[in-house]
Amino acid sequence: MSEYISLTQAAKEIGITPTSLYKIINHEDPMKRLEPVNKATHRGDGGYRFRLTDVLEFKKGYVKTDLTSMEAARRIGRSTTFVHKLIRDGLIEFYEEEYRGKRTYFIKEEDLEQYIEKNPDAGKVEAIYDKRNGLFLFQPFGKDGSLARVVELKRVNNRKVEARLKTSDDQLLTFEEASKQGWVPLLSITERKPINGYGYARFEFPNPKAPDSVIYTAIEELFKQAGPANMKIAREDGRIKVEVRKCVLFGVMPASHPDLIDKLRLFIKSGEIISKYDGTLIDTGLLPINIYLTEAKKQDLIRKAEENNMSLQDWIMDRIC
Repeated sequence: MSEYISLTQAAKEIGITPTSLYKIINHEDPMKRLEPVNKATHRGDGGYRFRLTDVLEFKKGYVKTDLTSMEAARRIGRSTTFVHKLIRDGLIEFYEEEYRGKRTYFIKEEDLEQYIEKNPDAGKVEAIYDKRNGLFLFQPFGKDGSLARVVELKRVNNRKVEARLKTSDDQLLTFEEASKQGWVPLLSITERKPINGYGYARFEFPNPKAPDSVIYTAIEELFKQAGPANMKIAREDGRIKVEVRKCVLFGVMPASHPDLIDKLRLFIKSGEIISKYDGTLIDTGLLPINIYLTEAKKQDLIRKAEENNMSLQDWIMDRIC
């Protein structure tokens, strides 16, 4: 390559598009520009020309061999927000430098590998439903009169979810192991479309001690009638927290399912349970109100919500409830 190169050659050397290089040439900050040798005469010269040595020097500060936080997130299958939280909590080594015009977090390859080694489930996300295999959290399985339940679903990627079952004698089995041993699902669910409307009714159930607990039956009913697209489940401090959109549990009435309805009423934390002629309504108990703000105040509230990684509605609810 000659001492002077064209814009296309320079862009290829840096690893960017010619359009990106045009932006760098005209960057408002002189310290972040790559100056061509013929800026004043480039039209007559048929395009910009650069010293190869200038391009190589610029490339050192523009191209990094370490991983950005976004690249590290992709590597472990999580969000950039998740990696930023690891950084804030001091759970992974990092450094911060100017990169492509802004301050950027970097993580060395060996530091990311060390984190993955210590946290083998780092790239896996808790799930409540596996569409490919028809599995859902707490789904009952049977074998020779014995009962087991799905106690763990972890999404590895878009195509794979790992599942584990727990038997009545406290054995933990992968879904593959359980299938080979003859365990079969006792209940299947049909996917439901997302329900329109804001908010969820919230339940907090104690962690059942027995796989045949009526609490599991209540959660099964929510899966059957609302569907996984309209539910959230989290387990914290020995409790199962279930959120569900407004829906009707058709056929579930005090006369036919007294224990189940009693448990729903006992463990509901927000929302309402209303008996109907054809079933039981799970209502969020939320009503809309209108409020008028200046544009400046609205944007200020939106900014504060985004800083907390929350929607504006959730951020306001968090402060008034």
